[in-house]
Amino acid sequence: MKKHLIILITVVMLIGCNNKSQLNKTFNCGSANFNELTTNSDFNKNFTIKIPSNWKTNLYYDQNQSELFAADTTKQLSKSYIIDVAYNYGSINLNEPFIKSIDSTITSSKLTKLKSGKTTFKNKPSFWYLSNGTKKGFTYHQLNLIIKVSNTAYITCYSQIYGEKNIDERICESISLFDNIDFLQ
Repeated sequence: MKKHLIILITVVMLIGCNNKSQLNKTFNCGSANFNELTTNSDFNKNFTIKIPSNWKTNLYYDQNQSELFAADTTKQLSKSYIIDVAYNYGSINLNEPFIKSIDSTITSSKLTKLKSGKTTFKNKPSFWYLSNGTKKGFTYHQLNLIIKVSNTAYITCYSQIYGEKNIDERICESISLFDNIDFLQ
């Protein structure tokens, strides 16, 4: 009996470790520990995301998108990060012309692309990139994830990480929050 229990626990642990998103694996992230996550939905109920309950969350919508913006306002900006998730109405193709347009936008924004790649996110085709630059005198990194949800909609996620310390840790925490997104449409 004890032997069967050990085998069962080992199998459960192996399955649990394999549930990491491709983006989580790409950045070699461990598990992020957040206290008291609250499920939030965008204004038009296209997606939900779990955000720490002590974070300030704002919603925005117009005819083109429905957006959720969240930040930990209990910490200095250089010790936290800002995330934004938006459900966008429209069509995108995650192909070479799309990637070139992203590269052009990065360059025109005076950012430097550090790395990027195509992946799947919750079985949806996706593209991500990490860039860095300066805004209002602050150094920051920005992780962007674009998820093609359907032929008529896509989700954009980004995390702005200010300062010079614990960048990798805050990128991984951002990815962990993105991994909590559930598509409702």
